[in-house]
Amino acid sequence: MRARSLVLLLVLGGCSANSGGPSATGPVTGGPARGSAAAPLGPSAGAPATSEAASAAGTRAAPVLKVTLADVGLESASLDRTADPCVDFYQFACGGWLQHNPIPPDRARWARFSALDEQNTGVLKTLLDEAAAATSADASTKKLGDFYAACMDDAAVERAGLGPIQSLLARTTKVTNAKSWLAAVTALHELGIWVVWSEHAMADLKDSRTNVTYLESAGLGLPDRDYYLKPELEAQRAAYRVHVAKLLVLAGTPAAKADAAADAVLAIETELARHTRTMTEKRDIEGGYHPSDLRRLARTVRSIDWKAYFRAMGYTPSKKLVISSPKYFAQLDAIRAKFAPAQWASYLTYHLVQSLAFQLPKAFDDQAFELERVVTGVEQRPERSKRCVEATQQSLGELLGREYASRYFPGASKQTASELVGAILAAMRAEIARLDWMSDATKVIAQQKLDRIERMVGYPESWRRYDFDVRRDDFAGNLLRARAFETRRVLARSGKPVDRAEWQMNVFDVNAYYEPTANSTALPAGILQPPFFGKDRSLAANLGGIGMVIGHELTHGFDDQGAQFDADGNLADWWQPADKAKFTAKGACVADQYATFEAMPKGFVNGQLTLGENIADLGGVKMAFNAYRALRENATERYVADGFTEDQQFFLAVAQAWCSQDRPAEIQRRLSTDVHAPPKFRVYGALRNLPDFAEAFQCAPGTPMNPAERCSVW
Repeated sequence: MRARSLVLLLVLGGCSANSGGPSATGPVTGGPARGSAAAPLGPSAGAPATSEAASAAGTRAAPVLKVTLADVGLESASLDRTADPCVDFYQFACGGWLQHNPIPPDRARWARFSALDEQNTGVLKTLLDEAAAATSADASTKKLGDFYAACMDDAAVERAGLGPIQSLLARTTKVTNAKSWLAAVTALHELGIWVVWSEHAMADLKDSRTNVTYLESAGLGLPDRDYYLKPELEAQRAAYRVHVAKLLVLAGTPAAKADAAADAVLAIETELARHTRTMTEKRDIEGGYHPSDLRRLARTVRSIDWKAYFRAMGYTPSKKLVISSPKYFAQLDAIRAKFAPAQWASYLTYHLVQSLAFQLPKAFDDQAFELERVVTGVEQRPERSKRCVEATQQSLGELLGREYASRYFPGASKQTASELVGAILAAMRAEIARLDWMSDATKVIAQQKLDRIERMVGYPESWRRYDFDVRRDDFAGNLLRARAFETRRVLARSGKPVDRAEWQMNVFDVNAYYEPTANSTALPAGILQPPFFGKDRSLAANLGGIGMVIGHELTHGFDDQGAQFDADGNLADWWQPADKAKFTAKGACVADQYATFEAMPKGFVNGQLTLGENIADLGGVKMAFNAYRALRENATERYVADGFTEDQQFFLAVAQAWCSQDRPAEIQRRLSTDVHAPPKFRVYGALRNLPDFAEAFQCAPGTPMNPAERCSVW
């Protein structure tokens, strides 16, 4: 239900927003900076401890102290020492973890992010169990407890049946003409169920001070247009058709008519998909920015009474409307006319019950899970308590986040993480200053943009209010009211000033982001714990873990998309032409290289789709490494951890934060829809392009991790 924006995330789709108690840390340079010399690590690796000490500390070699990987916050058991780090560093760093951490049956991906998310879910469950059991509680605690308790009462959900959505079904199943079609579409849109098109309010890309209304294509039940149009995905389409038919029968469609109804749903969605931009095309920011207004929109789509629609939605759109794909909207009249009202009724009814299946009787929820099984390969659903935690945090995120922050996030963690952000910003300033491909004029503006990045760490300064009723005996009603509240809240921003301090994710999320229109970055409390961050971890381990995260998000301000925005968050060209050409060529190198990475048989990474995230990974690791080196420059001792130098510990920390494995169906889905490369290739791609890695592990020239040709942007 969250507004769509240009937020650039560290990781997508891998976690729900939950968090456990992050550990506090001391000062950035505090704690043992353990790590150091090297015992032999594989056929190509091994370096004497004194070489790193001398290079990092000048001519004076600091004394070397021997410790264990556990002492510095890394995991010996996660390693596969039979692998050559110069050939497959991901296997070397994560092979042990992969062997001992099979994908749970209720997950499509299992990763370090997932494991931390699972831990955080347990912490949030404790908070919600306490809130639900409290006999006397303040209003906020009571609202949380009642929402969670209502969700957990599955017997009450069964008794309620379809009652909570009967008024909505009356709209969707009785589409007979243009007026009733629009009434049904509006009823779903009020709940953030975006059929046919979607809308949201966010900063105007060319006037970041003001929110405007954006309209874009929507309404597909499968993950992406490719699922409808590519011949090799026919099996998924066939399974989807079966699923749609069964769900419509549950919703009241006569069994004899279910197959025809499912055919109608698939036909409508296929037609919408034909005119929907590809995921790669959606990354073209300028190509998706088409200013319009209500009058021009009404001329483009004549079969929709737009004034009546916005009036029914209960908000006034901004005078400037931004249309992501004019070609898509230009087809809507023809698409509407192509299908009969009864076909549209099937389409709208399917999306209603599919979107709300969890709040309906178990038969609906079970059938909705069949779709998840088809597209991700997951074997079973999480237990109800986990799903109720997720439902609560989606509906009352900042209310739950405030409780979490007060109980589990020490102030020292916020201070220390902020200091690490400052250290990486300093590394980025130094890197920009010494770039040999950027002119001085462009460097000045780049530095100004860097200096003006708004840094948000831990939690918001003020918390959101949730002004809707929550009843302990009405889970479906609670969810409907929550969805309607969030949709109205977001759309009501249209035409109003942008709140740059607003957070785009929950405090307990195991994630981070950069928002180009606000030139801001956020590091939630949820990710500030091992394997990314911790009070007992060395500086090398912390900067390899959370430092890479911070560097990744800051680099998003200068990736192929972020670099199109100026210091104020406006889409503007601030580059000298020659610099822009060089920047584009460097990005092409990255895209071409990643396109050679084979994630599954004949399934290659889409270098263009993942370009921004790959640039951010390359830059994030480089900036974090430079910051670590700067902070350790005058260290009075060096630490060897089970034979690993401090530099090697840094790179182990990078890789061990990304240990991950996916089901085959999930790999296929993500190759089509995810702007991130698979975790293995995020590690492999980022480190093979950094000469410091090859130096740390003494990789021979020409080995996979020390290639003859590298790509570098920042």
